[in-house]
Amino acid sequence: MSSIEKLELKREVLLKLIKALLEGEELDEIAKIISMDPNLSAKLLKFINSPYFGLKKEIKSIVQAIAYLGYRNLKDYVFLLLTSSMLKNANKDEIKRTLKLAYLMRELAKRLMPEHDDEAYMVGILEQVREEIGEEIREILEKAGVSEYVVNGLLNPESKLGKLKEAAKRLLEECDRLNEGTEVELPPELSLLSREELIESCLVAEDSAQSILATL
Repeated sequence: MSSIEKLELKREVLLKLIKALLEGEELDEIAKIISMDPNLSAKLLKFINSPYFGLKKEIKSIVQAIAYLGYRNLKDYVFLLLTSSMLKNANKDEIKRTLKLAYLMRELAKRLMPEHDDEAYMVGILEQVREEIGEEIREILEKAGVSEYVVNGLLNPESKLGKLKEAAKRLLEECDRLNEGTEVELPPELSLLSREELIESCLVAEDSAQSILATL
């Protein structure tokens, strides 16, 4: 494990950064917040210069890194950092499962509730944290300016995102069997999707999780 992978991040800076991203702050303000934590800056530059992006020229500026990533990709990455910073004992297999759920929720949401695919990703990436700390996650996310829709999706299994989360967790357990052609029983929330769509969602989640995991 490299020295960068071992770096501790300041949670208050991550929360401030998430809030700024969700509120659409200017690039310079985003860069200023990232620069408040040298370890966060190091992780971001390591991420952007990883083989995942295949850049021909190394990026050394935080502003350049943000501009290249775009707010959505940066937001996804920061939520992952928040999750991994709160799961102190999580190994790479556990982080991969978290990523797979997040990307699977986004893929399912694109098909079932496309206006909420970003929120679906947030719920998926934070689910393991919720399992560990329960209701405490509400206060943390409120500080970060995360919408009540996302918080409700995490804490209320009867909400739209809550139902999608439970359906995605069930599907995640059956992805291999689906791909093998085995008949499986899935939640009614997924009944509008064809077997092919479900398999494709599983494959995208697997590939996306593996690709991002390789950058950490």
